[in-house]
This record gives sequence, structure tokens and C-alpha cells, in this order.
Amino acid sequence: MSQELSDKVSDLSISDNDTLNQFESITPLTEQEQVDLHDKVTKLSQNPQTSKAIYELIINDSSKFLHSLKRIHDTSGVIVTHTIQSTTGSDKIVDNLLSCIRAILKNDTDPESRSYYLGVYSSLVNHFQISNPQHLNLFLTFANSDAALHRSILVLVIQNLKLEKEKTSEIIKEYLEVVCDEKYLDKESFLNFLIVLEMCFPLLPEVCAGVYGDDKTKQHIMSKMELAPDLESMRYILKLIDSSCIVETCRNVNVTNYFQFLVQGCSFKNDQIKVLSSLNLVKLWKFIDAKKKSNDLITTKYLADILISYLKSHTDEYTEYAIEGLMYLTLYWEVRQLLRMDVELIEQLLEKLQQSSTETKDHHVQAFNFPVQYSILSIFANLTKMKDINDTTQQNTANLLKNVATPTSRSENAKEDQNEIKLFNEELLTKYKILDKITKLKTIKGASSHNALNQVMKIIYHFSPQDKLMRVELVKQGAINIVISFLLNSTTVDHKGSIVSSLPNSDNPELIETRVFALRSLARMLIAVDPHLSFKKYDIKTTIPLLKELLGPDISKYTGNVLTNESYLHDMTALDKFESLLALTNIASNASPELKKYIIAQTFDSFLVNFIVEFDDVRIQQASWELIANMITEPILLAKFFNIQQTENKKRLDLVVTLLNSKNVKLQCILAGLLVNATEFDMICEVLVTSEFDHLIGIITEILGGQTNEDDLILPIAYLLVNLVYGAANTSETLLTNLASNTKLKESIAQVLKVVKNREILQPILEVMKMIKFK
Repeated sequence: MSQELSDKVSDLSISDNDTLNQFESITPLTEQEQVDLHDKVTKLSQNPQTSKAIYELIINDSSKFLHSLKRIHDTSGVIVTHTIQSTTGSDKIVDNLLSCIRAILKNDTDPESRSYYLGVYSSLVNHFQISNPQHLNLFLTFANSDAALHRSILVLVIQNLKLEKEKTSEIIKEYLEVVCDEKYLDKESFLNFLIVLEMCFPLLPEVCAGVYGDDKTKQHIMSKMELAPDLESMRYILKLIDSSCIVETCRNVNVTNYFQFLVQGCSFKNDQIKVLSSLNLVKLWKFIDAKKKSNDLITTKYLADILISYLKSHTDEYTEYAIEGLMYLTLYWEVRQLLRMDVELIEQLLEKLQQSSTETKDHHVQAFNFPVQYSILSIFANLTKMKDINDTTQQNTANLLKNVATPTSRSENAKEDQNEIKLFNEELLTKYKILDKITKLKTIKGASSHNALNQVMKIIYHFSPQDKLMRVELVKQGAINIVISFLLNSTTVDHKGSIVSSLPNSDNPELIETRVFALRSLARMLIAVDPHLSFKKYDIKTTIPLLKELLGPDISKYTGNVLTNESYLHDMTALDKFESLLALTNIASNASPELKKYIIAQTFDSFLVNFIVEFDDVRIQQASWELIANMITEPILLAKFFNIQQTENKKRLDLVVTLLNSKNVKLQCILAGLLVNATEFDMICEVLVTSEFDHLIGIITEILGGQTNEDDLILPIAYLLVNLVYGAANTSETLLTNLASNTKLKESIAQVLKVVKNREILQPILEVMKMIKFK
């Protein structure tokens, strides 16, 4: 022991000294002794005074120190990081430790030991952001069938790419090329080559594609195939083919060179080989010549049967490959039909979905399976897809041609029984409570699960066009919260004065499409339920800018130039606008004055002023008037119709009166209700009496005389007449006198008394008669 170390140790208490002695000892420890000693040394490393002694141990003999760490199983490297993180020259110490770990590993062939030291190495790289890509030349040679070791090497590759991408890429490329250049590879070297290439494909597709497409690589693989390779070699060849399918040139290589190998693999006795072969054929399906498919009698149903059979009879890691294969196969209508009828499979997929997000305590690590979660959610997104009532792309020639060239769920769903899908969706939601299961997934709201969330939005969207009961069930299972959470996390909010606009926070086409699905789902759910009772987690006010997106671009601000981040607004359909207006109306029906003012500020000048004259689409026009009618008692909105000193307001009031006499009974009812609510204010009543009295009395007379079978219309008209008569009495005695001699009005009221039996209608009519005193 050096003098300096002796001085450091002398400063320790007896118990601390004992702890360090135990730490340096080579005496085997029980599991509990490991835990206890690890806790004690960790505490010493966290104390600035006692950590100095540990620091000296690191400096004096790093190799011995690392062996001591392994003895107490410090997999996280927390003792090292605590000890040296605040010291000067820590980078040099870390570099030395990394090199020391490499030196230890060079002569260590135990897989468990290798995994441990690579874990410590990774922790140091992660904490201090220091790497040495040259060390990968050794670490890559360790890659074999050991799963834990494979994960450790993969993590190191990712870390090095993050810190020194160019250098790391070059080292990996050189490593693969050197192995590939060998004339002959024994089994161990061949497997290592396959595993490293397969592992790096998603990380460095261009580098790996170059090596994979090399004739020497094909020669290595084909030579093993010709010799009837063992099962392990076959599995890793198939895994490599699978990994390579992310690059188009590699897909062509696979079809050209390995198609027959894959076909033979589908009929192999080993189930794992069958699954991997089927998965690869599925991924290559669109690139395989139709003649090849027919010659080998390979169909999508045949491949699906292999994958389904494996999924039902196995629980190992290869079920993940089976699920992934089914995800791709559900792009084909015949497979979707097959899966919807398989109750056992659906139940199994739901069970595996829940298992994909289960917390398990294994060294305090939570086990989440994002790929499986995404694959299963994608399967259900494809299975639940019906013909989209909002989809206008089928009318687009370019899209029609694209769909012919590339079969998709969209282009083929015309062949499916829509009622069958509807019944499947109902059972999935009401019996199996799929949304309730999804909202309980611990991973679904994380940043790393945005791809899975996209599929969830699609599933909700596919349920939302169905009947009111389905929409209510969606709300019960938490769909509103998850939809709004998704929208808020994918939205940027823009404030310009009192106008609040929401837009996608990314120009990613998939995100924009998914946001539109979410917006439509939100509107449909808000139509079906009482929004004020359904909103507990979020303020309902947050939905207004979101619903406004469905109304399309703000025409009042149109300059002729379409901004890139707003271009999607021009694709909003008439149905989008209609459903948004219905949702806003439902919100406004029981809204506070403050919320009504907010809705008016966000929608009236930008949209409603144009929609109320939308004679080409009666639904939009009618829904716009209904929204206005629900908010008309707000002074800011009253002024926009009854402050007739301003020309635009006078035009709007004239429009209301004119449309009251339209042939659309529903619209008449809405406008009659609007005028009844407005005329509850004496000032508004006075405006109508002085400017529109004769016109309105004439229209009311016609309605009372000719539409007595329309109770929903006659009731508000009767109350409107009451309000106008009171207004006339307050304004001019002459007006009342003129009404008393209005023969047509008298005859119309007589007709109402003769035909109508509804007491609610008769009450205001009798009140009018008392006031007018017809002659």
C-alpha cells in the first residue's frame, strides 16, 4: 500500500477501513454479503472525505479495483462515477478505466463476465460521455448467440455512434469487410459475422447494405446453405435477411438469391425456421413476382396460418417475429378477414398487449416490449379500419394508380364486408374493453412510444364513426383523455391578439395525418356526450382551437399563399366542418358566459360569417346557425346581428329573417329559436319592432297558417310572436291596433287553435290573443 493511500485510509473510521479491506479481499461472498458490501462501499463513494480512499484504489491498481467491483456486482458502475465525477482530470481516469476493461476482456471468455464488464464500460461511457470506438474491434468479436452479451454490445455500438459517429461507422465497416474478405469462415466466425451485420443494419443501413450486397457475403451464405446448415446457422441467416429488408436494394438481393431458401423454410420441420421464413416472405411479398408466388403455391393466407399456429402454441421470443409478420399481413384484406374470425387469436393478442407493458423488478429495471406493443396495436388498427367516410383520396387519379401498384388496406377494403368489421369493432370495444386496456399501458404515454400512440389514434378513429353508443363507450374507457394528451403533445399554439390557433408541431406527414384522425375522433366524442361532465382532467376550453382546425383555413386571412404548416387545413372535408360545428354547439349549449365569449371570438369572424351563407352545403349552414343560436344571448354576438347601424350587421339580420321563411324546416326551427332567445332582451325586441316588424309578422302568419303539423317550429314561432307583440305594445299603440285588424294573422291563429293540441303551443297563442284583441 502506497504512503498516500495509507494516509487516506488512516483518515477513515475503523468500520470504513474494514469495509475497504472487505472490498479488496478475494474471499467469495454470499448474495446477501454482496448486497450489504455494495451498499457500504456506495455510501463511502458518496462522501467527499471517504471517497478519496476509493479514488486512490482506482489510481493505484485499476484492474484490481475493477475485479473488486465485479465481486460485489456493481453492474451500474455507480461507485466509480460517484468517486471520480468531481475530481480533476476525470476524463483521463475514465479513459484509463475503459482501456483497463478492454485489457481484462481480451483474456476473459466467460459470457457472464463479459456482459458484466461491458455493462460497467457502458455506464462509464454514458455518465462521462467519453468513448473509444477502437475498442469495438475487440467487443464485436464477442457477438454470439448469448442474448445478454448481444444487448451489451448493441448498447455500446449505439453509444459510440452517438458520440463519434463517423469514426465508429468506419470501424464497423472495416470489421465487417475484413471478415467478409476471408475465403472461408468456420461456424463461429460465420455466426459472428451474421450477428454483427444483423445487429448493425438498423443503425448503419448504408454501410451494412454495401457489405450485404457484396458477392463475397452472398458466397459465404450460399455455401452454408448448400451444405445443409445447422439450425442455429439457419436461424441467424434468416434473422439477417429479416434485418436487411429495411433497404430496398437488399430486398432485391433477397428475392433474387434467397427466395427458394425462404419457401423451403416455410415447410421445414422446425417451427422457428418456419416463422422466420414466413416473416421474410411477408416483408418481401410486394417485391416477389406473381409467377413465383403461384409456382410455389405461397399465399398470404398460407403465411398467416404458419404465424398464427406458432403464436397459439409457443411462448418464446419467436412469438415476436410471428406478431410482426401478422402486422404486415393485415395490410391484405383476406388476412384481415381471417384474423377477425379467430376469437382465440384476438384474445391472445390482447393478453400479449398487456404483457408488453408490465412492470417487473429485475435489478430495478422495468421490462417493456415496445416492438411487440407497436406490432399488436398496428394489427388492431388494420383490423378495425372501415371504409373512411372522410376519405376523399379515392377520387384522386394519382392515388387510384398508386393503390393499383401497391395493395394496401385502403385500396382493398372495398372487398370486405363493412357490417362484419362494424360488429368486430363493437365486440372489441364493448366486450374486450380494448381502449381501457390501452389507456392502462404504462408505456403508451411515454416519449418513446409515439409510433404506438399513432396506432392508438387510428384505432379510436376507426371506432368513432359508429353509433352514439360506441362513442359513449370510447369516452367511458378514457379515449378523450388519451386523444387530448396526444393532441397537446403534438401541437404548437399561436396567439395573435384574441385569436388562438393550434397547429402541428412537426411537418411530418404521418403525424399530421394522425392528428387529423385525433381531431375527428375528438369532435365525434364531444357530439355524443355532455362535454362538461366528461372533462375532468383537462379544461374544456383547450378543445376549442383544436376543433377549429377541422373548420379548415381562415378565409378572412387568405392572401393567396398557402403556408406549409397550414396546408393540411385545406384538405378538411365538409364532414369535418359539420362535425366540428356540432361539437362546438354541444359545448356551447351549457357553457359559461366566459366560454361562450371565447368560442365566439375564435369562430365567428373567421368562419361562421361565411358558413351561414353556405347555401351549397345545407348541413354546414344549418349547424353554423345552431351554434350561433346557442350563444346568441351573449352581448358580443347580439351586436353582430342587431346593431343595425353597421351595414354588415343589418345584412346578417336580413338574412336571419329571410331564412326564417325557408323551405328547410330544421333551419326554420333553429332561427326561430335564435330570435326567441334574442328577443328576451327588450332592446333587441325594439330593434326588430322598428326595423323588421311587418316582415316578421308576415312570415310568422304564413308559418302559423301553413305549417301547423310542425310542432317543433310552431312552438318557438308562438313565443317569438309573444315577444314581438309585447315589444310592439311597448313601442307603439298603433302597431297593436294594426295587428288587431290583421285578418290573415287572425285566420292563422284560428288554424293553430283548430289543429294543434299541444298545450305548450296553445299557451303563448292564447296570450297573444288576449293582448291583440282581434276585431
